[in-house]
Amino acid sequence: MRHILIFLVALLASTNLYAYSYAAAGKEPTIDSKEAILKAINVDDFKTAKDVFVDYEKNYKYLNDEFNNKLFEGLKTSIEKKDKDNIVKWLNVSIASEIERRLDGGLKNINEFNVAKVMLAKADKFYKILSVSLEEEKNKELKNRIKKCIKAIGNPGLFGVGAKPANVEEYKKNKDIAVKILKTI
Repeated sequence: MRHILIFLVALLASTNLYAYSYAAAGKEPTIDSKEAILKAINVDDFKTAKDVFVDYEKNYKYLNDEFNNKLFEGLKTSIEKKDKDNIVKWLNVSIASEIERRLDGGLKNINEFNVAKVMLAKADKFYKILSVSLEEEKNKELKNRIKKCIKAIGNPGLFGVGAKPANVEEYKKNKDIAVKILKTI
C-alpha cells in the first residue's frame, strides 16, 4: 500500500512539474522585440529598431516560414525605410502569427488538456496585445473564436467528476475562423 501511495505522489508531482515547466518556459521574444522596436521608433531611433530586429531575426524567420511568408521581409523593409505605420502593421502581423501558432499547438495537443490549456492561455495573452489594434467587429469575432477554442478542449474534471471530452471538430471550426481573421491583419 505504501509503495502505491509513493508511486501516485511521484506520478502527480511529475505531471505537475511538467505542466509548470511548460507554462513557465521563459520570455516571449515576439512581445519583447515588439516593445523594444516600438520604443525605438517612437523616438525616431531606427538604428536601435534595426538592431533589435537583427537580434530577434531567428524568431521572425520562424514565424515567417511557418505562418506568414511576408512577415520577415515586410518588417525588415519597413524598418529600413523608416516607415512607422508599416512597422506597426508588421509587428501586429507577428503577434497574429503567434496567436495562430498557439491555436495550432492547442489543436495538436488537444488530448493533453494541460498542454492545450497553456497554449490557449498564451493565444489569449497575444490576443489581448493585438486587440487594441483591431477594429471592433474583428476584435469581437476573434475573441469569441478563441473562447470557443478554449471551451472545445474540454475539461478533465476533478478526479473525473464533471469531465467533459474535447470536441476536435468544434475546435477546428473555430480555429479556422480565427486564422482567417488573423490573416486579414
